[in-house]
Amino acid sequence: MALDFNIEKEPLIYFLVNKKDVDCEKIYKKDIVYIGTSKVEKGKRFNQHPKKIFNKNKIKYISSKKLGFLKNEYFRKYYELRWINKIDPRYNKTKDKAPSLNLFLLKMFLWFENPNPFWISPLSSHCPFMKPQSSNGLYWLEHAYSPNNSRWVINGYTRVWETLDLNKTLYIDNQNAFKFLINEKIKPSLAGKLRRQFTPRKEKLHN
Repeated sequence: MALDFNIEKEPLIYFLVNKKDVDCEKIYKKDIVYIGTSKVEKGKRFNQHPKKIFNKNKIKYISSKKLGFLKNEYFRKYYELRWINKIDPRYNKTKDKAPSLNLFLLKMFLWFENPNPFWISPLSSHCPFMKPQSSNGLYWLEHAYSPNNSRWVINGYTRVWETLDLNKTLYIDNQNAFKFLINEKIKPSLAGKLRRQFTPRKEKLHN
């Protein structure tokens, strides 16, 4: 597994290796004890792991100098989760399973229309916005404030998933969807806020 990249002050995914003296060129899944992401330089980020036992001389990185899409926060977190799912390191506690790449791209496409993690969670396979809850031809989304306090909003997301094959390559206006979205400025999350307005995209997502 080629993880040995040069690192400066830049976004990255990093891999902490167990305390034993492992060969830099022969790091296996069982040797990796934690996977994380960082936007700050080496010293500051790794000092945040005082309770984790790892070899500070064997830290490995996947740098945005090598993989430019890691500069995009959501893509960086998505691929971090993919690595965690694949390796299951000792110190990573998350039980979340990453969605397929195409489902993730679909969510990032729709994120532009209303970036609310109540309805679209890019790092989850859960898709409440796709549920066929209808009344009089309208589709609804639930925004839960507490177990006993919910509000319902008409689902204004463009229902592009109804015409897509998520097992095939996705395009946005005939451009590769992955390349299009990694270069797009991402709208900030509206976590905790109920915004009923949706902004339909001008671009078309298609196979």
